[in-house]
Amino acid sequence: MNDRSKKRKAFQQELENALRFIFPVFVVFAIWEIISRSKMVNPVLLPPPTAVFRHLWDLLSPKGMGGVSYFLERHTLISFYRILVGYLVASVVFTFFGFLMGINRKVYAFFNPIITLMLPIPGLAWVPIVILWLGLGDLTIIFIVLLASIFPIIYNTAAGVRAITKKHIWAAEMMGATRGQIMKKILFPGAMPHIITGQKLALGAAWRALVGTEMVVATGWGLGYLIFEARTFMDTETVYGGIAMIALLGLLLEKIIFGRIEKITIERWGLSRGA
Repeated sequence: MNDRSKKRKAFQQELENALRFIFPVFVVFAIWEIISRSKMVNPVLLPPPTAVFRHLWDLLSPKGMGGVSYFLERHTLISFYRILVGYLVASVVFTFFGFLMGINRKVYAFFNPIITLMLPIPGLAWVPIVILWLGLGDLTIIFIVLLASIFPIIYNTAAGVRAITKKHIWAAEMMGATRGQIMKKILFPGAMPHIITGQKLALGAAWRALVGTEMVVATGWGLGYLIFEARTFMDTETVYGGIAMIALLGLLLEKIIFGRIEKITIERWGLSRGA
C-alpha cells in the first residue's frame, strides 16, 4: 500500500470515527429541540439547543458584533488557568509518587491505606477547611483542584506498575538490563495504560471540583461562578451555555491531548490496537 492510499484510509477512518461520535449527540440535540419547541417542558427551564447556541455566540462575541464583549472567553480563560495549574502540578509530582509506590513495597504498604481512605472523598468536601486556611480567591480554587486530582493519579499509576509481571523484569535482567533500563523499557511502558486512565479520571475530578468550588467561593469570575449567578436570574440559556463550554473544553483536552499521548505511547508500543 503506497503513502497516498494509507493517507486516504487514515482520513476515512478519522471521518468515520467523527461521524460515530457526532451522530448520537445530534440525535440527543434533535430530541431536546423537539421537546422544548413543543413545550412539553417549560422552555424557560429547558431552552432549545438552537437558542442556547445562539446565546452562546453572543456571549463569545465582541460588542461590535452585537455580543457581550468577549464575556464568556474571560470566564473560560480564568477557569482554564485554575484547572491547568492545579491539575498539572498534581500530574507531574504525583505521577512520580505513584510510580515510587509501585516499585517500592514499603512505600506502598505505608501509603496505600491512606490513599484508599482519601480516594472516595470528593474535592468539594475540603472546601470549608481550605477556605479557613487560604481564604477566598484563586489559591483556594487551585488547591481544591490539586486535591481532587491527586488520588486518582497515585492510585492508578501504582496499580499499573504493580500489574507488570515479574517474568518481564526477570527476562530483562537476564539480558543484562540495568535498573534504569528496566524502568524506561519495561515498567513505564507497561504501566502507561493505567497512568493515562488515572490522568483522565483526575482531570474529570478536577473539573467537577473546579466548577463546584467556583460556585461556593464566588470570586466573581469562572465558569462555575457564571453558571451559579445566571441561575439567580433564571437565565437558563447562560447556564446551559456555561455547561456546554465545560463539555467542549473537556472534549478538546480528551481528544487533542490524551488522544495524542495514547497514539505516541500505548499504540506505538503495541499495548493496544489503534482504532
